[in-house]
Amino acid sequence: MAKGFEDRILEERKKLRVSKDDLKARVDASPYGSKTKEYLKRWIDVESTGEVGFALWSCPPVIERGSGSKVYDADGKEYIDCITGFSVNNLGICNPEIVEAIRKQAGKLIHYFDLPTPPRIELSEKLVQITPGNFPKKVIYSSTGSEIIEAAIKLVRWYTGKPFILTPYGDYHGRTAAAQALTGKGGMWLYHYPLPPQDSGVFFFPYAYCYRCAFDKTYPACDLFCVKYLEDLFESKEAPFRDPKADISNVAAIIIEPMQSSAGYIVPPKEYLVRLKEFCDKYDVVLVVDEIQTGMGRTGKMWACEHSGVAPDLMAVAKTLGGGIALSALIGKEEILDSWGPAAHLGTFSGNALACAAANKVLEIMERESIPAKAAEKGAYFVDGLKQIAKNHPLVGDAGGIGLYLSLEFVKDRKTKEPASEETGFMATECLKEGLICEHTGYYFNRFNLIPSLLIKKDEIDRALDILDRVIARAEEKFGYR
Repeated sequence: MAKGFEDRILEERKKLRVSKDDLKARVDASPYGSKTKEYLKRWIDVESTGEVGFALWSCPPVIERGSGSKVYDADGKEYIDCITGFSVNNLGICNPEIVEAIRKQAGKLIHYFDLPTPPRIELSEKLVQITPGNFPKKVIYSSTGSEIIEAAIKLVRWYTGKPFILTPYGDYHGRTAAAQALTGKGGMWLYHYPLPPQDSGVFFFPYAYCYRCAFDKTYPACDLFCVKYLEDLFESKEAPFRDPKADISNVAAIIIEPMQSSAGYIVPPKEYLVRLKEFCDKYDVVLVVDEIQTGMGRTGKMWACEHSGVAPDLMAVAKTLGGGIALSALIGKEEILDSWGPAAHLGTFSGNALACAAANKVLEIMERESIPAKAAEKGAYFVDGLKQIAKNHPLVGDAGGIGLYLSLEFVKDRKTKEPASEETGFMATECLKEGLICEHTGYYFNRFNLIPSLLIKKDEIDRALDILDRVIARAEEKFGYR
C-alpha cells in the first residue's frame, strides 16, 4: 500500500537533500590537495546544494586551468581530461587559435542583443552548407542546448499544428522547463514536485540500447523490433498518436539523440535512425536530431547522423560550436524555419558576436585539419585498448564506441548483466585519484563515458587506458571478483 502524504513526502525529501556538513565531510575524505579542499569548502558556503558537482562524483575537483587534453586542479594536480566540459572543448582546452579569435572579436564587439552581426551571418552561411540535407536550410540561435531544444519544441508544434512530441527513454535534451519534459530522468523530475514538468504532450519509447534490449531481443535477429513497436502504436486506434482509419496523426515530431549521451554513450545500429526517418516520412512527423553532444566531429564524422546517411528535418547543435562560449543553433528546412514570424523566438545573448566569432574559428579548424577523420583514427586505437581491457576484466560487460565517443559498462555477471553500480562509483573516485576525469553515468549508474579532446595524443590515450586497467583491477580485488 502506498504511503500517505504526511508519512511519505518529508521522508523522500530527506533522501534527496544533503547538508553542508555532509558535503564538507566528503571534501575531507576526498583525494585532493589542501588548496582544492579549501576552495570546495568555500564553494559549499556560498553556492546552492542543488549544483551538479556533487552529483557527478562523491566530491568534484576544482579545475583551475587546462591545455589541450589535460586539466589541472587548484593544487596543480594533472588529469587526463576525458570529459572536455561534456564535449564542449572538442578542440582542446584553451585552443590558441580559438583564444585569439575571441580576443580579436572582443576588441570589436562582444554583444549587441539578438541582432545580426558579420560573424553571425558568416556562421549561418557555413552551418547551412555543412549540415546534412540537399534542401534549402535556415538557422535560428540560442545560448544553450536546452534553449535551442525549447525553440525546436515550439517550432514543430507551430509548423505542424499537432500537439504530441515523442522521444526515447534515456535521451537528454536539457533542464529548462519544456526541455526537461523531454529529459525523462526520474531523479531530475523529482524536483518538479508537486507537479511534473508541465507538458502533457510528451511521450516516451524505448531506445535501441541493444546491450539491454527493452524487449529482451537480440540484434540483428530482432529486425529492430523497437521501431516496429512504435509503428504498431501508430496503427492502433487505442493509442493516442493517430487515427488509422482517417489516417490523421497527432504527433508533431520525434526529437532524438542519434546516439544516447548522458545515458552512457550508447551507440544504436546504423539502420536505427534510417528506420525512424522512414517512420517519420510515412506518418508525416518532423524528425529533429539532437547533435548537441554527438556533433562536431565527436563520432568520427562531423555529425553522428551521417553514419546512418540520414538528413533530419531539423538539427540542434551546441556545446563545441561556440568553442567554450555559450552558443546553440537549430538548423533545418527553410519551410519549417520560415513558418513563423519575427520575434517568435529570441534571447538576449542568442548568437552573440563573440560566440559566433569563436564558432567560425572552430569550423575553420575542423575543416582545415580534417578533425572528424582524425577522431575516427584515434577512436579506433582507443576502442582497441578498451576491448583489450574488457578481455582482461570480468567486471567489464561491454566496451566500445565510435570515433572518440566511448564507453564502458560494468556488470557483476556477464550472463545476467546485473549492474555493478557500487563498483562503478568506487572506480569513478579512484580514477580521480589516478589523474583521469571521466563521467560516471548509465541507466543503472554503471557506465563510464570517455569524452576526450579530438586532439588527444596517443600517449595520452595510453595513459588513460593504463589508469582504467589499474582501477578496474583494484575494484575487482576490493569487491571479490578475483
